[in-house]
Amino acid sequence: MAALNLPIQMISVCDADGRISPLRFRLADETVVRIGEVLAAKEQNYAGAHCFSYICRAVSGGRELLFELRYAVRSHQWTLYRIIN
Repeated sequence: MAALNLPIQMISVCDADGRISPLRFRLADETVVRIGEVLAAKEQNYAGAHCFSYICRAVSGGRELLFELRYAVRSHQWTLYRIIN
């Protein structure tokens, strides 16, 4: 499972307590993926960069996918970090 680190456009929601939940994202080729479930979310530091990591499940093209998304706080950028299965 090599890191993809693909930049994505994200639609997310922020709860009243500040938690961010990803809803759906779009890849550079205009493919839209609707997130069915966020399985895990954690706050981390990668090489000194503060970010949030999300393990998500979605159905795309008739297949169930597990993937990791990352949100970099300082740059406000979302990436599709890796596809797990």
